[in-house]
Amino acid sequence: MSTFVVSLFLPYTVDFHHVPTSRRPSPPARKKTRKISFADSKTSATLFSGPTPPLTPTTLAKEEFFSQFAQDPALLFPRPHDPRALVRSDAHVGDWGKSQYFNQPTSRAGALPSGSILDYAKVKDLIDGEKRKAAESRKSPRGSHMSREQSHERLFEGKTWTVEPAVQGNGGLTNAIRAVADAGDEMEKYWVGTLGFPTDALVETQKNEIHEKLESEYDALTVFCSDSDLDGHYAHYCKTILWPVFHYQIPDHPKSKAYEDHSYKYYVAVNQTFADKIVASYKRGDIIWIHDYHLLLVPGMIRKKLPDAQIGFFLHTAFPSSEVFRCLSTRNELLEGMLGANLVAFQTREYAQHFLQTCSRLLIVEATNEGVQLEDHFVNVTSEPIGIDPHATSLAREEPEVKEWINVIREKYKGKRLIVARDKLDHVRGVRQKLLAYELFLNKYPEWRDKVVLIQVATSTTEQSELLATVSDIVNRIESCHSTLAHQPLVFLKQDIAFSQYLALLTVADVLMITSLREGMNLTSHEYIFCQDGKASPKKHGPLILSEFTGSASVFNGGELSVNPWDYQKCAEAIKLALIMDDAEKEHRHKKLLGVVTHQTGGYWASKLIKALAKVHEEHYTRQSTSIPRLSMGVLAE
Repeated sequence: MSTFVVSLFLPYTVDFHHVPTSRRPSPPARKKTRKISFADSKTSATLFSGPTPPLTPTTLAKEEFFSQFAQDPALLFPRPHDPRALVRSDAHVGDWGKSQYFNQPTSRAGALPSGSILDYAKVKDLIDGEKRKAAESRKSPRGSHMSREQSHERLFEGKTWTVEPAVQGNGGLTNAIRAVADAGDEMEKYWVGTLGFPTDALVETQKNEIHEKLESEYDALTVFCSDSDLDGHYAHYCKTILWPVFHYQIPDHPKSKAYEDHSYKYYVAVNQTFADKIVASYKRGDIIWIHDYHLLLVPGMIRKKLPDAQIGFFLHTAFPSSEVFRCLSTRNELLEGMLGANLVAFQTREYAQHFLQTCSRLLIVEATNEGVQLEDHFVNVTSEPIGIDPHATSLAREEPEVKEWINVIREKYKGKRLIVARDKLDHVRGVRQKLLAYELFLNKYPEWRDKVVLIQVATSTTEQSELLATVSDIVNRIESCHSTLAHQPLVFLKQDIAFSQYLALLTVADVLMITSLREGMNLTSHEYIFCQDGKASPKKHGPLILSEFTGSASVFNGGELSVNPWDYQKCAEAIKLALIMDDAEKEHRHKKLLGVVTHQTGGYWASKLIKALAKVHEEHYTRQSTSIPRLSMGVLAE
């Protein structure tokens, strides 16, 4: 009996012509100084758009202290080039098809058509033209001249490649499933997903080789989708329609892509490809676990082909209220797809209740606290929050690079109180709200201006240019009003940092501040609590400022300092409260939080869901075998 763990991206990817390297970011020399010339101030890069501000010793230290996030995957993992190593729980990766870490093919999908309802006729003509062009290219034999696509294909044909840990994907899920295996569970599992990069440029022999190697050595079944399907599915429907709506960001103007649903067909196509792959590999008695909003239709598609299959579905993101979800034009199809599972699970009870209410109101079905009663079967609904892998995190923290970074950061910010944050720069994570609250804190409590530093790591994408401009204005305003030659109260990094630096920051921080406007579960807060045990640094038991709109807030049950990100006054007061909190209260709160983190681990989450699905499936089978069948009026009439 096998368990299929199905998610859009595999925890593995492929690097072509990649030369393994053990290069890692080294802490800066402690006594080394650099002379600043007038030329330096003109040519040095800035973190912000617009004119480059004058380069001072303060800004120079900020840019050089944390290593630039070079195009090297070795910075992402504690053990580079080990596909089975611990990965980041919250990856914050960039856009699909634009890999900056590995040598991989680029997408052939081309630009997506405009989503504006004003361009409907133009979009339809464009799509029809692409269909005609594709049909003609299939009919015509290859000529003597090689196209750009064929030339790009030849770049990868016959080349050597290595299996690497994936940058894309769900790090929390990956670590949780591996924790179950490390605990000695004999579960035979298979990962099912894509490689995380466009594959149209690969020839069939390469695809077969990759598939065979991953299946035989890594227990992974590779799903190959066309570039156009995956681009329309992930970059458009998932990221511009599903993701915003699931996080209460409702489109409200006619130029929004949500008003043009041509990308939904790509979403259906990718989900169908996944379902076909699973059905082809399925054997009686196998367990199928499908994960996240990318694959909402897969449970229903599999159920049509495998009526007796044991299917579970877990949504890692938040699930909105019925009034928000009903804004989706494909709302019924998505709900019916999810209800193809025996068990539908969510991070918190709040999200589960939202799902039950949505099914009741939109599908007009009976919903109870246990699940949804459909016409011919019952679907159980539950909640179980995911966690981290404390054992693997502890081992990663013992790495020499982490210990050295801990010492270097402590020395650089000696005598300062550190507030640390790492967020993706989008409209959901609340970076703008956090900076406004911090600015208010500095204005309201001027006695703290020279004593506190906020280090904000903001990983960003190219699509957030307006938000970045707004955030940059706030950053520049804080720096111009509160920075001095001797002190800088804000370090804003529009880049990611190495994994060793990330763990070191969590270890030496005085406060972690998370102000997400809506988030399924924030595992960064879990890792922070674990790293604050005092085993690697004299600093310990740092308070956690956490948005009440994260799933983690419902798990911690009051051990954190809960805030509403929109209430800047309360956020500013929470910062002061965290900084002046006495050691006894810190220890009391941390003990409570650490108990949750070490109990509600990723391995515990996975094991509990597996047992819950087995129990539910057995109950469904028993109920079906003992229930009175529906009376057939046709048979009765005969």
